[in-house]
Amino acid sequence: MSTKQKIIDVLFKIPRGGINDLLAHLEASGFFTSPASTKYHGCYEGGLADHSWDVYSRVLEMNKTLDLGQARDAGQKPLPLTDDNIAIACLLHDLCKVGAYLGTSKPYVWHKGHPKGHASLSIIRANGFIALEPIEEMMIRFHMGVYGLNEFYGPSDWGTGEYPLRGDHISTEGMDKEESKAFRYGKSLANAWYHNPICKIVYFADEIATMTEKASESK
Repeated sequence: MSTKQKIIDVLFKIPRGGINDLLAHLEASGFFTSPASTKYHGCYEGGLADHSWDVYSRVLEMNKTLDLGQARDAGQKPLPLTDDNIAIACLLHDLCKVGAYLGTSKPYVWHKGHPKGHASLSIIRANGFIALEPIEEMMIRFHMGVYGLNEFYGPSDWGTGEYPLRGDHISTEGMDKEESKAFRYGKSLANAWYHNPICKIVYFADEIATMTEKASESK
C-alpha cells in the first residue's frame, strides 16, 4: 500500500469534524507529492508524506511501550492522549512545508514567498480544517525540540524561534502561584516536556526519521 493511501486510511477513520475537508486539502495542495526538504532529507517527490508517516509510526510504537499519557512524577499533569491524537499531530506536524519548495528534483529551491513559521504555520493550517485538541497543538508546536527554541538563535535573535526553553520570560504579574502555573502550562519546552513527555518523543522520532532518511539517501 502506498504511503498516501496509508495516511488517508488513518485520518479518514478519525471522528473529527472537517476531516474530509482536510483530506481534500492534502490532495489538492500537493502534500502527497511534496519533498520534505530542499536537499537534506526526503528531498524527492512524496518525501514529505513518507517522512510524516515515518514519524507517526515511530511515535505510535514508542507510546505503546511507554504509555506517555500517564503521570509518572509528582506534579506532572499530562493531557489526555489517544492514538488519534498521535496520528493527527504526527501526520500533520510538517504541514507548513507544503508549497515551500520549488522544482521537480533535488536540489529543490526555497519558495521565498512562502508564509513564515514552521510549527506555528502547521498548526494554523491544520486548524483551518479541523479543531486541533490541546495535546495535538502541543505535540506539533514542540516537535522541533531545541531547534525551535528562541535561545537556539542567540540573544540578538530572540524571538526567531517559536518558544522559550523555560517560562521565565512569560509575564504572570498579578497572578498567584497556582494561576501562574496554569498560565505557563505548555508555553515553554521545559514545561511541555515535563508535563507531556509525548512532545519529547515526537521530537526524538522526528530526529531519528530525519537521520534515517539522510543515511538511506546517501547510499
